[in-house]
Amino acid sequence: YFRRYNDVIDIDGVRVLFDDGWGLVRASNTQPALVLRFEATSPERLEEIRDLVESVLEKFRKGA
Repeated sequence: YFRRYNDVIDIDGVRVLFDDGWGLVRASNTQPALVLRFEATSPERLEEIRDLVESVLEKFRKGA
């Protein structure tokens, strides 16, 4: 999904690069879960990036 709009690095998970931050989704090394990490230039942008990545993951979880 994100490759259409953003640069993506897929080493040890998927890191989506934005002009003002990034989001990372990867498998946990210690439990059966996904780990999400985010960084941005402002708290508002951090929330936007997190919401976007989480909404895409939710669509995949639901099989959409």
